[in-house]
Amino acid sequence: MTHQSTLILPSVLASDWSKIGSEVQRATDAGAEWLHLDVMDGNFVDNISFGPQMVQTIRKCTDRYLDVHLMIHRPDHYLERFIKAGANNITIHVEANYDTSVAETLQRIRAAGLHCGIALHPDTPFEAALPFVEMIDLLLVMTVVPGFGGQPFMEAETMPKLAAARDHRDANGLSFHLEVDGGIYTTTAPIARKHGANLFVCGTSSFGPPDMKVAMQELKASVS
Repeated sequence: MTHQSTLILPSVLASDWSKIGSEVQRATDAGAEWLHLDVMDGNFVDNISFGPQMVQTIRKCTDRYLDVHLMIHRPDHYLERFIKAGANNITIHVEANYDTSVAETLQRIRAAGLHCGIALHPDTPFEAALPFVEMIDLLLVMTVVPGFGGQPFMEAETMPKLAAARDHRDANGLSFHLEVDGGIYTTTAPIARKHGANLFVCGTSSFGPPDMKVAMQELKASVS
């Protein structure tokens, strides 16, 4: 898949975990090609979600591409567990603490045969990702403060950064995806699209409506 491809990624964080298998199937039936899995440790972000066992459970339910976003400290320490759980892409934060380094962690993800990504907190400048842009498949620009769903889209703080990432990528012949996560609805997704995003993580706006397929179609149409 090239960075020109546009996808809507339902975020499992917003699903009903009491029936995770059927929720994953609902997303698949609605047209999801990728699923987004937010891992939170209660330390790097002020919330706790789930860990490798949930990733493994979801992997048993689907053959879809699993986009795993580690909002945790020491992602290098926990990395092997998520690789074994069945992730297809693992995205790590530049702001996290590491036993080794961001670069070494990215190299380990790649060596395991997975895709890898870098994520930036809303107040982290694009320049923080520059040392790693030739190593990644995906750059995730968080468009809310990581930790909780349902927050408003932070346009002023994040869209100039997204555009800077797009311009740098294109000027240097790179091919990483540009992903946005947080407050993505039919009203905000086109703004992110205009600034370069091609992957749109949608939690409340995909799993929330009664007809997920219609919701996904409307989200896709808003950025087509």
